Amino acid sequence: MGIDLDQKKWSDIQIKLLRKYPQLTNADVIWRHETRDYLIRTIATGLGKTKNELEEIIEQL
Repeated sequence: MGIDLDQKKWSDIQIKLLRKYPQLTNADVIWRHETRDYLIRTIATGLGKTKNELEEIIEQL
């Protein structure tokens, strides 16, 4: 499984993630120069979820 993300889509998704998971900070969801995979894994780890679980959550947002 993999989600198709670009920076425009990510802007919308990060707002929804911040609303759904208040423990996340703006710094947690900023797409820096990492790969998409690294970004998703980092956020998933912070939420105590697997990469696949987070991808499913994002697809449902």
